[in-house]
Amino acid sequence: MLLIGYADALVLLAGEEGGEGWLSYCERLEIYQLPTAEWVDALAGAILPLGAERPVEVGAGSGELGRALIERGIPFALTDPAGTGSAGPDPEGGSVRLGGVERLGAREALERHRPDLVLSCWLPFDSGAEEMILADPGVRWYLAIVQTGPGFAGSGALWRNPAWRAAPIGEADRWSVSRSDYLSEVTADEHARHGAAFLLTRQAP
Repeated sequence: MLLIGYADALVLLAGEEGGEGWLSYCERLEIYQLPTAEWVDALAGAILPLGAERPVEVGAGSGELGRALIERGIPFALTDPAGTGSAGPDPEGGSVRLGGVERLGAREALERHRPDLVLSCWLPFDSGAEEMILADPGVRWYLAIVQTGPGFAGSGALWRNPAWRAAPIGEADRWSVSRSDYLSEVTADEHARHGAAFLLTRQAP
């Protein structure tokens, strides 16, 4: 899978801002987080050393991010309540794969795959999925990519659970491009980012 580079992503962002607007472009293409090559490489660099054996992405949408991470050696199972692409039977039975993404909600994905690591990207903050993931006793790591900015930072469950420690993935965030980003003329076209990645680790009792 060929991913756009960060520099080219900023050119795209600037070009769309000169037209109908970057947010309109992202809404039309259903983009929440644009997976730049450098960003995906940095996420993979944070995940691989953990040695997760059963990683799962919930809310994977079309599966673009998950497939890029699979190409980088992380065997993600991709799940989403809807998904896109051509439907076909899951060879193991029981669910339907949509363009490589299993049609499973968060609860069903946890029950079916019993993951030790879960990835999500821009989950609806009021879906309850983040609470389900953190409450699952088999999950050791949760990589949450969330919208940031005034009033946005995922659900409160990510930050108020004493059983988990959250750490930002700064190397990934420097390459982050989301639908809520913009180039600030006030700061000489500095890229204002509004998407961030956090690795949450379950603490020993």
